[in-house]
Amino acid sequence: MSIFFKGKKVEAVLFSPLEGKMTYQGKPAAGATIKLWVAWKDKKGETELYYADDQGNFSIPQKTVVYKDNPLAQLSVGQEVTVEYQGKEILIWSTGKSSSHLFGELGGQPIGLTCELTNEMTTHLDHSLVGTLCEWQHLKALED
Repeated sequence: MSIFFKGKKVEAVLFSPLEGKMTYQGKPAAGATIKLWVAWKDKKGETELYYADDQGNFSIPQKTVVYKDNPLAQLSVGQEVTVEYQGKEILIWSTGKSSSHLFGELGGQPIGLTCELTNEMTTHLDHSLVGTLCEWQHLKALED
C-alpha cells in the first residue's frame, strides 16, 4: 500500500453566502465597505471587498473551491468579516470552519440577518465557534 493518496476532487464551501442589513446606531450603514478574509491553504488567505447599498443592505456571495481530498488531512478554514464605516474598522464575524458543507458555520441559513455595528460581539457554539455582532431571526434548515 502506498503512503501517497491520489484523492478524489471535491467541492468545499469556504464561506457560505451572507446577506442582510447593516446599521450604525439604528440607521442604515450606507456605503459601508465589507472586507471578507478567508484562509484555507496558507496563512495569508484571500481578501475580497463588498459594499452596503444606500439602505445598508449587503450580500457576500458563497466562496467555493475544488480540491483533492486527503484522508489524512482535515479541511480547516479561517473566516473574518470586517466593516469599515465612518473611519472605523469593526470586526463583525470571526470563525474557523472544518465542514465543507453549505452553511456549515451555523448549521443552517441565517434568515433576517441584521448587523448593528455598535453591538458587542457574541459567541455561538452550536456547530462551530462563531463570534459575531450580527443577529438573525432563525436558521433555515438545509434539505439533504
